[in-house]
Amino acid sequence: MASPAVPQYNGTLGKIYDWVDERAGISEILHELLDEPIPGGTRYAYAFGSALLFIFALQSITGVFLAMYYVPSAEDAHKSVEYIMKEVPFGAFMRGMHHYGSSAMVIMVVLHILQVVIWGAYKQKRELLWLVGAGLLQLVLAFSLSGYLLPWDMKAYYGTVVTVGIASEIPIFGDLIKRIIIGGTELGTITISRFFMVHVFLLPALMAGGIAAHLYLFRKARPAGPFNMTEQEAMFKVEPFWPGQVFKDAVFSLVVFAILAYLSLTTLAPLEPKADPSQTQYVARPEWYFMFLFQLLKYFPGSTAIIGSLVIPGLVMAVITFLPFLDRSPERHPLKRPFVMLGTIALLVAIGTLHLLAKRDDAQNFAAQLKAQEEEGVRFLKEPFEPKDISRKAAVAAPAPEAFVKNCAVCHGENGEGGPAGPKLIGVAKKANRSKEEIAGLIENPSAYGAPKMPPMPQVSAADRIAIAEWIHTLK
Repeated sequence: MASPAVPQYNGTLGKIYDWVDERAGISEILHELLDEPIPGGTRYAYAFGSALLFIFALQSITGVFLAMYYVPSAEDAHKSVEYIMKEVPFGAFMRGMHHYGSSAMVIMVVLHILQVVIWGAYKQKRELLWLVGAGLLQLVLAFSLSGYLLPWDMKAYYGTVVTVGIASEIPIFGDLIKRIIIGGTELGTITISRFFMVHVFLLPALMAGGIAAHLYLFRKARPAGPFNMTEQEAMFKVEPFWPGQVFKDAVFSLVVFAILAYLSLTTLAPLEPKADPSQTQYVARPEWYFMFLFQLLKYFPGSTAIIGSLVIPGLVMAVITFLPFLDRSPERHPLKRPFVMLGTIALLVAIGTLHLLAKRDDAQNFAAQLKAQEEEGVRFLKEPFEPKDISRKAAVAAPAPEAFVKNCAVCHGENGEGGPAGPKLIGVAKKANRSKEEIAGLIENPSAYGAPKMPPMPQVSAADRIAIAEWIHTLK
């Protein structure tokens, strides 16, 4: 009997298909992939794994698109990302899909793990399948860490400084590990190059191999079926993977795609001004899914930091990784496995509580600074793109007047490149209402010239205001 998953063609098309099939074995491959029996029938609860595979494919496609424009160097990385966001057709959308896709991967892998834990699907000789899955979880987190630095904006730079600082807390080998990660003593082009290589070449290769091994082991172990059915009951309600489960997986993946597309179209992926190591007042924060770890570290200052950075997370990860060896009972019903389920709930509550405490601390202590940084990022994205000037004219630009260095550089940067508290001034002369006279007037009375958040500077003399305005007009 012909498999319903294998297409049947007549006429010339059928002859072409048969010719290719005899040589490539397409029907055999389709039968192997799509006729997989699913004990207990198809369900949307099984769609998390397929959605994870779909998001990884989406990340690969958008990643290739971004790599076509990205320049992995401290000098040009930020400008290339800005170019993607502001000039490349669909560039902002593609970067948004990649940015929000990274969060979606973390969410989906957690949902997938929870579904497997609740259903007890790691039992019955599925230890290897679980171990490979635990390895894939580590790779997803490694993707997030390695990709975080690549935009080379303020958030990426200082967030990575904090992460590398945690690694350096490891006894004996901490400093060596830090040097290997960043390629020296300070973050720079070598650091970006290493993170880019890991993010674009090493991790995708490991992830592809891990996914292949995971799928092979899954087919070898076969689906576990519902936890509330015996093996015999599940075998009485067997459905093939095609078409029921394929349809459910496709619908779920389409919903994920629609959510990512909506976010990418309505909310630009963040990009703050270029990293400036001299802005030591910047408040660094990790991505939202690492906020609980960030909060945990606060409880272990100084020499005890290793407890929060390595010991506790390492123990939790070890328990998760070796769960099939710790829970050897054949029982799969969640209500009859109180130890595992209470441990899972306690872990989720702890992560959620630490996350909320971190947000509360930020609201109480750093709200103004964090809001200013966020507004600076929004303002930067609204500014028109200014191509990098590599002409000789740019190389011999006049130094900033002393009055600018004394009164303005703290917010706008020593060369007018911008900072967390002030926008960049390069290219300001091209904007409307920014003649030399108007810039001089803005310095004296900012509110009258559309800059109400800038403090007035009565201490700057009229001659210095003109000198500053003339210098700003040379910044191109």
